[in-house]
Amino acid sequence: MLVFLAMNIIIYIYCTYAGESVYNTGCMDARRVLLEGEYYRLFTSMFMHGGIDHLVSNMIFLAALGEMLERAVGHFRFAALYLLSGMGGGIFSMLNVVIGGDYYTSVGASGAIFGLIGALLILVIINNGRYEGISIKRMIFAIAYMVYEGMASEGIDNAAHLGGLIFGALIMAVMYVADSFRVK
Repeated sequence: MLVFLAMNIIIYIYCTYAGESVYNTGCMDARRVLLEGEYYRLFTSMFMHGGIDHLVSNMIFLAALGEMLERAVGHFRFAALYLLSGMGGGIFSMLNVVIGGDYYTSVGASGAIFGLIGALLILVIINNGRYEGISIKRMIFAIAYMVYEGMASEGIDNAAHLGGLIFGALIMAVMYVADSFRVK
């Protein structure tokens, strides 16, 4: 978790001083991914942020959720969860552009962060509706509020949020099933 915090902050500082060319090279851009094969954007875009407020809000969630989830699943699985959720958010963002026809570019760790929320939801569910003091009601309220905020705000890539949430939940469910088949 600390590695991802550091990467996001360092890349934000670098992008701030390097200028628009870095953002243009690394942002999520469905046309460039699909037409020019720039698949690396699924990875790079999740470490770029559109401003200090964007970075700080994502890093607060990463710190709060990351520690708990990393403790629950371990370092390697946490890294996989974070990265795959972020890329899943990018995939949903691209699908939204292709299906909706509304072209935009995006940056941010929000898909990965929503992936952590989806993973936490699964942890709460498999632990009989409560995990480390977090209830299913609290999770549902938090998710509903975050989705509402995303829809009520301008310039938010809600497709990335939804994709991250779904990927995070699925990845955590797969981890749980894999653990149940492990010989003890």
